[in-house]
Amino acid sequence: MRTPASLRGRVTLGVLVLLSVVLTGLFIAVDVALSARLHADARTRLTDRVALAEQLQGTSSMQQLADRLRGDGVVVRLCTADGSACATAASDPPPPGAGPPRGGRPKPPDTLRTAPVPVETAGSVIFVRSELAGDQVLTLSLDTTQISEAVHRLIGFEVAGGLVALVLAGLAAARISRAALRPLEDMTAVARQIAAGDRGQRLDAPRSDTELGRTAVAFNAMLDELEAGEGRMRSFLSDASHELRTPMAGLQASAELLLRENPHREQRERLAVAMIRETRRAARLVDDLLTMARLGQGMPLLLERVDLLALAEAEVDRARSLSPGLTFETGGEAGTHVDGDPVRLGQIVTNLLDNARHATPPGGTVSVRVHRRGPRVRLAVADTGPDVPAAERALIFERFRRGDASRSRHTGGAGLGLPIARGLAQAHGGDLTYAGTGTGATFHLDLPAARV
Repeated sequence: MRTPASLRGRVTLGVLVLLSVVLTGLFIAVDVALSARLHADARTRLTDRVALAEQLQGTSSMQQLADRLRGDGVVVRLCTADGSACATAASDPPPPGAGPPRGGRPKPPDTLRTAPVPVETAGSVIFVRSELAGDQVLTLSLDTTQISEAVHRLIGFEVAGGLVALVLAGLAAARISRAALRPLEDMTAVARQIAAGDRGQRLDAPRSDTELGRTAVAFNAMLDELEAGEGRMRSFLSDASHELRTPMAGLQASAELLLRENPHREQRERLAVAMIRETRRAARLVDDLLTMARLGQGMPLLLERVDLLALAEAEVDRARSLSPGLTFETGGEAGTHVDGDPVRLGQIVTNLLDNARHATPPGGTVSVRVHRRGPRVRLAVADTGPDVPAAERALIFERFRRGDASRSRHTGGAGLGLPIARGLAQAHGGDLTYAGTGTGATFHLDLPAARV
């Protein structure tokens, strides 16, 4: 996960960039619209003066007509067709006494029905040229420099105002983002306190329906899980150390006895057998611990099509040779195949049979049944030993839990057989559960049936 330099700075910069884009677009639209409007008004001013000249022609002299048409920046030039006489009027205010011609006020230009007069451009000057009745040529011109200057002044005001607005928006965004991101600073402070050793610190999350509230809840849940995982790890290491201490102490005692007293041959052989037994016990415990660790990390499985009934019969034959005082029964349906690792599936069945052998008294019976249950295959291992008390049924699948002493007749077990069996079952997409019958223990191994 990439960490930016400053989330607050990114938020502020994003707000300023967005505001700059919006203001730029707005100012451009206003300037273009205003410039177009002012130029259109200038053109309309010229064409209206042409219409007014057509209406006033013949009611006054050429100079009076020119004086009537000037104003608002319009320059008037009225000449005869041969250029022998001309009357001009600049855009200065009309002289005193220049009023409307005799004969009443003329009609407004918009009521005249004249053909549109083309407006031409020469640099910054726009002009119209129209031929009036009586062989007169009217030329009206208007300098648009003032329009351009007005637009430029507006642009200057907009730039200055935009910069001020951006500065104020930046300050406001920085303060708002600082207030909005304060929970993240609290999270950082809590994380530092936890790193310093105060593991009980948690974030205050009064609301869980907001983004920061959900983050705080998830952060607290992560801390709880890490703390619980650390506790489980410490418990696991403590239990593993305790289990390894027993065989290692036996090995040490036997070795010291051999070195210190030099016993006779029979006693030496007995001590050697004890050392081998303790070595095997320690090796089995180490193997079980490695298997548990691999299950937690995702054990790789060699999947192939396995006949679960045939595998169970082979494991039952091995268990029968180890416990000749018990009766072993097998049964099931043909074609109960699963996709799995035959070695690991055999380990599951072996652990279940070992658990049943050690819990069943001499003369008892251990039965294994395999049958199909819809899209799954179930292997049931039942024995005639004592039932697991209801209070301990939730603990028998935990590591280093041996359960009731009546089902632990043997010595040397570390309480990892059933947890390993369940972990391997879950790694195959199945599960291992306990079903109490009141007269013995029954374990159900459910696995997905093999795909055709």
